[in-house]
Amino acid sequence: MQPYKKNSLLAGLSKIKISKWPLFITYNVNNFAIKGHHTREILKLVKPGDILIRSFNNYPNNNLVPGTFKHVGFYLSEVNDSHLKKFADIEQHDFKLGRQTVIHAIGGQVILEDLIDFCRCDALAIMRFPRKMKLLREVPSSLEEYFANPTASPTVSSTTDTEKKSKISDLLAKVKRKKNTQEDEPDEKVEEKTEEEVDTTAIALAKTENDIIQHLKSGKVIEFEKIFKILYRIAMKELNTIRKHNLNIEPFYGTASTDLVYFITKSVAWNYGIVPEISTVLLKKQSVILPDEFVDSDLEEIWKKV
Repeated sequence: MQPYKKNSLLAGLSKIKISKWPLFITYNVNNFAIKGHHTREILKLVKPGDILIRSFNNYPNNNLVPGTFKHVGFYLSEVNDSHLKKFADIEQHDFKLGRQTVIHAIGGQVILEDLIDFCRCDALAIMRFPRKMKLLREVPSSLEEYFANPTASPTVSSTTDTEKKSKISDLLAKVKRKKNTQEDEPDEKVEEKTEEEVDTTAIALAKTENDIIQHLKSGKVIEFEKIFKILYRIAMKELNTIRKHNLNIEPFYGTASTDLVYFITKSVAWNYGIVPEISTVLLKKQSVILPDEFVDSDLEEIWKKV
């Protein structure tokens, strides 16, 4: 996850709720429009890889992010200690793990949350990638650039472009050799620990994502179930990663959740109209992804209550 500057004012406003009539203000309110029977419906409908978009009524910070919805999560389904160790190299943690887990970002912090807790809100939509995906749009140039050099750091200037390309080529060759000698499973355990090997892990994931894009571009149909393991690995890696590549998105505290879900699903999200766009946020035009973009996209709407 890329670093975000903590905004105490926004964090505080997110806990305040205002009722217009009769006028009163509450803090950390626990009364939500999504009730128990709604949550039971959601528990039956939701599938791994679904995108959950939610909002809260009468909160002052609602006006800071344009649109109806304000926050986005990615449904992982089961997450346990072995998954954290295998994919995020995390042994000690405070996460509450379980069989129905959502990953999302609050500010600059990526967290895991039980689906029932995530549903404690006033409006919620479930959006789903088609089970069989085919090419619908042109690949954004920002993604083409990312896949050409997924470990590029804007803060590193001591390495020449030629040296960078040489290093990436060597690492890609190493990944290819490894792939040819091992079973090609997307949830295969990665043992590397050194800095170069961590880069190799990122490149290996990016290469697999790029393979997905190339398959779509060649006119082939891809089953979502086959790529979910890749998305799962990317999501888990974000729990313990400081992301350096912003994919043409300007880091903003209020849209950190959309940045995260877009990064997880970047190999296919663009194909359904989910891409960074210039929007006015806090009176400033910024390249961001707003939560409503997931709802207004070509994804399948499974459930919605506004």
